[in-house]
Amino acid sequence: MKIIAIVGMPGSGKSTVLDRLAARGIPVFNMGDIVTKIEPKIRGIKESSEAVEHKIRTELREKLGMAAIAIRTVEEVRKQFKDAKVVAIGGIHSPAELNHFKKEFGSNLFSICLDCSPETRLARKKIRQERPVNEEEFWHREKWEKSVGIDEVMSSANIHVNNEGTKEELFLQIDGILEELDI
Repeated sequence: MKIIAIVGMPGSGKSTVLDRLAARGIPVFNMGDIVTKIEPKIRGIKESSEAVEHKIRTELREKLGMAAIAIRTVEEVRKQFKDAKVVAIGGIHSPAELNHFKKEFGSNLFSICLDCSPETRLARKKIRQERPVNEEEFWHREKWEKSVGIDEVMSSANIHVNNEGTKEELFLQIDGILEELDI
């Protein structure tokens, strides 16, 4: 199984790219689903919240270490998409998570980093339909992402895509990458 990891800061276009890959028939898994959907269901939690998700994330990391979400993601991907040749994953935030994917998939892991300025990302986050944020929330999340090592994850990507332009320009770049990868 080949894994295409989509990495980048909040508002860089990861969800947009994952939606594009799904539209092309590539199975997609968002690592955040571990704490927002899968673990709550396993634990019998009917309604999730930031506090519940934080508690689940903390408990998983206490039990499995800093790569906990990646460990659970690999388990779920192998279970849900066992016959897939390619799976796209979003949500790698830390070097520990990235290293787990490298250990599990080796040369079958290919990462695409979406680069764009904080100003562009903030503007996108303010107007997005799902989970819009204000400026204070944006900068708080920015600080957290950097504290867990997102810069290292992004710098180690196989390819960087500039996403300062339109969605159509982004899709042309992504489609070209998929063509190069013969996907």
